[in-house]
Amino acid sequence: MQFQVVAAALLAAGLCAGVGIFIPFSRADDPYGGGDPQHGEQIFSNNGCGWCHEGMGRKAGRGPALMDTKRTNDFLATRIMNGKPGSMPAFGGNLDDQQLNDLIAFIHSIKPEGTQ
Repeated sequence: MQFQVVAAALLAAGLCAGVGIFIPFSRADDPYGGGDPQHGEQIFSNNGCGWCHEGMGRKAGRGPALMDTKRTNDFLATRIMNGKPGSMPAFGGNLDDQQLNDLIAFIHSIKPEGTQ
């Protein structure tokens, strides 16, 4: 009897944990979602991001290409705000939350030159 109770509890826990697999991630759940890519492009230009991320982020230069990035919004936000010692300056003191969201939206919107 005790085995059945433990087995049932483990099964229930496993099913509950598995529910997350079937519920798609929503942009509403993303604290960095909902940015304006056009405003983000201005932020990219005004903060000198193109000095390292050449071609408006399309090509690697001193920094990596940003177009088609597979990085998560959380990773991008952390890297933008905190930088990477010896590689990228931190912009945490320069950007508010909306500007950060806009910049991330721009990074995800970068397309090959000449396409829209």
